[in-house]
Amino acid sequence: MSTRGTPKAAHARRLLWPLVGMFLLSVALQGASLVAVREIDTSVIRSRQEIAVASDQRAVVEQFVNATYLAVVGLATSDWELLLAEQAVVQRLAERFAAVNAAMLDGGGARIDDLEVTLAGTRDPEVRARLTAVQQLRTAVHAAHARVLRSENWSLKHNPHLEQFRALSGQLIEALGELSTLLQRRALAQRVWLGGVQRAVPVGAFLLTLASFAFVLVRLLLPFAASTEELSRSEAALREARDALEQRVAERTQELAEANEALRHAHDDLELRVKERTEELREAQRRAVALARQAGMAELASNMLHNVGNVLNSLKTSSTLLGERLQAFRVESLVKLAGLLKEHEADLAAFFTRDDRGRRLPPYLEKLGHHLSAERTEMQGMAADLQRHVEHIRAIVEVQQTYALSSSLVEATSLEELIEDALRISAAALGRHGIRIEREVAPLPRLLIDKHKLLQILLNLISNAKYALDSKPPGERRLCVRIDRPTQEQVRVQVIDNGMGMAAELLPKIFQHGFTTRKEGHGFGLHSCAIAARALGGSLSAHSEGPGLGATFTLDLPCQPAVSERIGAT
Repeated sequence: MSTRGTPKAAHARRLLWPLVGMFLLSVALQGASLVAVREIDTSVIRSRQEIAVASDQRAVVEQFVNATYLAVVGLATSDWELLLAEQAVVQRLAERFAAVNAAMLDGGGARIDDLEVTLAGTRDPEVRARLTAVQQLRTAVHAAHARVLRSENWSLKHNPHLEQFRALSGQLIEALGELSTLLQRRALAQRVWLGGVQRAVPVGAFLLTLASFAFVLVRLLLPFAASTEELSRSEAALREARDALEQRVAERTQELAEANEALRHAHDDLELRVKERTEELREAQRRAVALARQAGMAELASNMLHNVGNVLNSLKTSSTLLGERLQAFRVESLVKLAGLLKEHEADLAAFFTRDDRGRRLPPYLEKLGHHLSAERTEMQGMAADLQRHVEHIRAIVEVQQTYALSSSLVEATSLEELIEDALRISAAALGRHGIRIEREVAPLPRLLIDKHKLLQILLNLISNAKYALDSKPPGERRLCVRIDRPTQEQVRVQVIDNGMGMAAELLPKIFQHGFTTRKEGHGFGLHSCAIAARALGGSLSAHSEGPGLGATFTLDLPCQPAVSERIGAT
């Protein structure tokens, strides 16, 4: 009996160990269920905190946008107190946003309104990517905010910098909304998963317990033969799947080859289109250069016609006066005198000695000679004026022809000669207004520059100075043109007048399109000059000590000496 009981006890022990293992596994599953409950509670609290922080970040961005608009209003209305207050708000909101975003990424403390919370950070790659994108958008919004405040355009409408800031702010708010949605979705998925685990673990434990009892009761339900048959069926299915996979790989390889061929044809077509488009762009550029030259020639022609018209007015006045003097010339007296002498040519001696008319004739001839001499002197002066006006018209036309015959927009140019041309073109108007011209010209090499654009700027600045000097008496009107070289890389041209000047608040607006201080002005001249200065690689600025104290317009240009000048210097 004892010998038969020993194998049974051993068999019972072999069956007991799987049962004990299943029981311990069931206990472990129940413990996992409890851990899942705690994880659900922790996840709910953490997700609520993160969602609340994300919502608070959206409110911070909206406050940032509102503070920026108020700062722009402060700039537009010169309300510096409002500007400084809103800038302080912007700085505080930016620091708060950065601190909260860092806490959401790597953990740490964060403030939601007046409540301090501690965040654990996140390891989710998608959430971290969204947080990083939010941080980059915040940096872009802050940079756009700085550009808005540095811009000269402080309007809330039709302001490209403000439109860019508004677009970036909208993207940031949208990104925060997507982040909040993602956090809610991840929290919900985690809670669903943990809830499923919580519900599945007891069921699994119960089923595991039943399986342990079934294992004990029925031992091995699947015989070895059945498992072998199943293995054979699995191998057959695996072979079929492998053959099907090879077939699909061959088909996919053929499709990729066809797609590659189609892509090559598309690439060739694209290269052809790029070449055609490049040629079109080159042709458009050539047309643009031609149009720019025509525009410059039109500007010069307009100035020339204006100045020729001024000289023609003076020429007409002088010719009218000369005609009036010729009409009033006392030729009739000489005719009468000749007739009287003809009448007494037989007895001229008696006529001069005994006739009263003959005795008065020598003094009369003397007075008539003096009068005719004076008339001749005056008419010679008028003829000289006519000749000088005609010479002035010829000089203006020669200057126009010089610029009309120029074949290159960028060429070696003498600034001194160019300024003399500008003063010669404007000489009639400046002389008519009684303006004294001063020149302060430092020796400079010939520069490579678009002299048409530069002449356009000089003519406009001289014209503006002429109108600004109308407020001064004729004897006190002074215009100074100064050229110097403050650095080796820079040339400076200044047009200085002692005219009406400008208030400090008008200086930032003077180069804006449509802004003018003259009733008959259109506000295009200085704006076009600023654009032309930037096209030349330089800048145009204005300075005035105040109304009645004159103004100084400064044109800074890059110093690019011509090749011959550089060779001579070396």
